Amino acid sequence: MERRILVFTVHKAASLGVSDVMRRVAKKQGWPFHSANLKKATLVEPKAPGDVDFLAQLDGKTGLVGPIRMPVALAGKAANDKLILHLRDPRDVLVSMFFSWSYSHPGVDEALRARLRDKGLDEFVLRESAGLKEKYALYVRDYLSLPDTVLLKYEDFVLDRPAWLDAFLKACDIDPAQRFYTRLGKDNPAAKVREEDKFSHIRKAAPGDHKEKLKAETIATLNGEWAELLQALHY
Repeated sequence: MERRILVFTVHKAASLGVSDVMRRVAKKQGWPFHSANLKKATLVEPKAPGDVDFLAQLDGKTGLVGPIRMPVALAGKAANDKLILHLRDPRDVLVSMFFSWSYSHPGVDEALRARLRDKGLDEFVLRESAGLKEKYALYVRDYLSLPDTVLLKYEDFVLDRPAWLDAFLKACDIDPAQRFYTRLGKDNPAAKVREEDKFSHIRKAAPGDHKEKLKAETIATLNGEWAELLQALHY
């Protein structure tokens, strides 16, 4: 392994599940794996979108890196670095953020949870939209504009894991026909979630949650604000 393969995403896009797949792939291939999700973290997450210092910690290192949950400045990107984007419909991300902060995410102050629930989902989504949009805009502008960036979707990760894994492995120049990867493609805990549980980390895996839970006027506002980005990401 003589290069880095960096996987970027956002919170509430099954990043822990992606991390587990990356860990297992790295182990199978005998590659280094740099991640903030390991018991002993080998990666420090970015401080803010556009973090200019993030890539410095990877100087001289190779292997699988991530998932990194926000875009960073690419000035320190090596010429042979491979970039993979794993993104989710941002409207569903916003809904998932509300339920995570209001019910399930550890470390959230109970008084804050109560305030969020009192104000409601639609108010939260409209307030948090701009911050999330900043991240997606950077991904579209700075990452998808590069000719070799590979875009993967949360929706495939949940609904068609074999197809998602096939695309991921091909981006890593790995033959997906190996028996190990056929078995890995069938290991999809999210597909087993049948009933919604707002207190669970995997509350509801199925895509399209915003259509069920947001008011029509909230959806219309988001569709207008996000129109160009949604089109760029084929949502």
